[in-house]
Amino acid sequence: MQILTPLALALTFASPALAWEHTVEWRFNGAEIKSFKATDPEYDEDPALLEVTLSDPHSGDTVVTIEADNDIAPCAELLGYAQGNPFETVVLTANLNAQTLNGVTLAQCSTR
Repeated sequence: MQILTPLALALTFASPALAWEHTVEWRFNGAEIKSFKATDPEYDEDPALLEVTLSDPHSGDTVVTIEADNDIAPCAELLGYAQGNPFETVVLTANLNAQTLNGVTLAQCSTR
């Protein structure tokens, strides 16, 4: 019983550490946005898809594709507003261990 109590306490206090959120963030300015496309899911259970093509004169084009379980229309509007504007910074944040079918989803789409 004496060994069991500290072990139970250790597991109780360690469990929040196991629920950490792992995110990846992409930052780019509006002048780098070559194109973007937001695709609604064909079926209700499928995620929406955001595809952003970034253009850089030195390294060429880069395509960032992120699935989203939430409404993606506001993010598409934000990208349309920022596209071509070198003074607008867009931040896309993806949650890599989300509680979704594939484990990755768009967590945030914002400007700074």
